[in-house]
Amino acid sequence: MPHRLSRRQALQLGLLTSVAAACAPTATPAPTSTAARPTLTPLPVQPTATLESPTTTPAPSPEAATATATPAAEVALIQAMVLAAQNFLAGLDEAQRARATYGFEDAERFRWHWTTPGNFPRNGLPLRDMTEAQKSAAHALLQASVSTTGYEKSVNIMSLQSDLGNDPELYFVTVFGAPGERTWGWRWEGHHLSRQFTIVGEQLATTPLFLGAWPTVSGAGLRAMPREEDAALELAASLGQAAIFQNNTLTRHLTGNEPRVSALETVGVAYTDLTSAQQALALEIIQTYLSVLPEPQAAAQFERLTAAGLENIHFGWAGPLELRRPTYYRLQGPTFVLEHDKSRNGGTHIHSVWRDFERDFGYHLL
Repeated sequence: MPHRLSRRQALQLGLLTSVAAACAPTATPAPTSTAARPTLTPLPVQPTATLESPTTTPAPSPEAATATATPAAEVALIQAMVLAAQNFLAGLDEAQRARATYGFEDAERFRWHWTTPGNFPRNGLPLRDMTEAQKSAAHALLQASVSTTGYEKSVNIMSLQSDLGNDPELYFVTVFGAPGERTWGWRWEGHHLSRQFTIVGEQLATTPLFLGAWPTVSGAGLRAMPREEDAALELAASLGQAAIFQNNTLTRHLTGNEPRVSALETVGVAYTDLTSAQQALALEIIQTYLSVLPEPQAAAQFERLTAAGLENIHFGWAGPLELRRPTYYRLQGPTFVLEHDKSRNGGTHIHSVWRDFERDFGYHLL
């Protein structure tokens, strides 16, 4: 007899499938020539669709898991990353390869930051020290490792360095271990951007994830992180004082650059105390951050935080309920914390980070 989904399971399946569809990248061919390499010019950032959610968290179902992230999709993703990483390394000379590579067990893998290389010197090979063909291969590796949205957002964040008088090619590629071996990883990092990838067998970890933007609006009118700001302000404004746990903004995000972090203090309003419209906004914020991950990872992350209980997620706000003022917000559940800190430069300077309490740097796989 065929298995019939309960109404709760059907709701769950519909929610997870919509997230997978919203996060799914379109195929992006790897650059094959110097002319094909994307340049660091602002790209349009599309608004993220608002998600509908059940008011209570349904139990996860096998059908939902199959619909969102299959083992085959994860394997194909990792295979593409392996080939792109091998191609990148093959195009380097011996001295460049020595700069770009570390052992997987090296402490350098956990040494990460979001500030400028001048304030926190990086190890690895920067884009500005690569030939055009090598830059193409580096960009192809990034494209293979993230969604289309994730790649566009990364390029937009890097392009903002020109507004600051900084070098938009001062971003470093570092490979840990040998791509294709059971354990390896790689990193793309510079000012306001840190993308970490840890591969163990046929599994992938993609946190810590850091995204920042300064200015929040470029001279050309680009907003690199629009919904990360707007959806959260809309949610906080609809909640008013109930969401505000501190009248003044925090001075920084609290998790810092530690290799492992624990849950922060629970603040703000629980998901179950939100209206359906407010719940949709909370989920939109989450989905906006997850949408920079490759589709299998985005779907699996959402399934995991849902299985841990949407009712256990809290949203809290610090500072005034205004867009261009210093503010901070936090979304936290049993498996993750998302911090969005806009305390600097009069509220025009974003630091945001997604930390996974168990899976940062692939700790759960090792």
